[in-house]
Amino acid sequence: MNIEKPFYVLIKVGRIIDGKGGKPILNGAILIKDDMILAVGKSEDIMPPGVANVDIYDYPDKVAMPGMIDCHTHHNGFGDGTPMDDIAGYDDEILTLQSAKNARASLYTGVTTIRENGPKNLTMFRIRDAIEQGIILGPRMVLCGRPMSIIGGHMGYFGSESTGPDEARSMVRQLIKEGADYIKITATGGGTRTSFPYLPSFGLDELRAITEETRKFGKLSAAHCMATSGIVNALDADVDMIIHCYFKNGDGSDDFNPAVADRMGEQGVYINPTVHVARARAWKLQRMSELRPLSREEQKRLDVDLRTFEERLELCRRLINMGHKMITGSDSSWDDYKLGNTINEVECLAMAGFSPMKAI
Repeated sequence: MNIEKPFYVLIKVGRIIDGKGGKPILNGAILIKDDMILAVGKSEDIMPPGVANVDIYDYPDKVAMPGMIDCHTHHNGFGDGTPMDDIAGYDDEILTLQSAKNARASLYTGVTTIRENGPKNLTMFRIRDAIEQGIILGPRMVLCGRPMSIIGGHMGYFGSESTGPDEARSMVRQLIKEGADYIKITATGGGTRTSFPYLPSFGLDELRAITEETRKFGKLSAAHCMATSGIVNALDADVDMIIHCYFKNGDGSDDFNPAVADRMGEQGVYINPTVHVARARAWKLQRMSELRPLSREEQKRLDVDLRTFEERLELCRRLINMGHKMITGSDSSWDDYKLGNTINEVECLAMAGFSPMKAI
């Protein structure tokens, strides 16, 4: 009787970043049995059984690390400056193909898990199906389906507008029926042309209906908040995560509120600061300036984008110093920020105060 021996792979690298925040492991090794990682550590401590079938790969000048997790993606986007208002008008079939392209780009730049923050209709559910069936390549996917919005609100063009607590509960149930892993709520306006970025959207009764229904099914909720009023409403509704977390008044002026910031910590919410997306716009204009002089309007936009980036970096720094639970979420592909560049957001967390290892 011929019994096949287990198959092992031993990968040796110059250093390993284990993702726990500590120093890299020098002269490290990773032992894999079939498709399971068995051990990670210093090369002299990681050895396969003597009788095993072993393939050994030695990369002394390389670094190995766990796959990154991007907790804020928009796979329908093109990342070329095309507004999402216009992209929402594309056929679902086109957006599904674009999402497949973005999923592959993410995977091949080291992102092995994504958390999608709002596509059109069922496009990302179909992408996840195709990945799980082995038809296309892409990362693991945690999906919200369509983002919940008021009529005319931020991202309502993707197909999930509702009014009143009853419609809000119904929409939560519909999204979960379609396969949503969590519920994304736009608690303020945003970049959508018909929305009001710095004003609250849903009423508190609607928000509470959403979070209560979400929690009933054992799911988490996340709220897009571009103003302090949206953060307060999200906290009152017991949302699990605050996205963007911009402290602004209704007129767009800055309004950092320490009491509200403290409350986020007390309630244990996670914060996704989305810092790099402003820098991505600035980088595009800076590259353009190397080819030709910028127009007066372009220079004005560049100045605004650079100032916005510094403001977001400083806000992120304050929240980190307060000890809040921060996550990496790129907000790409949005505006000029293409998927496949998550490392830029990781870098921003390091610029805001995390050590490079903690940022990773």
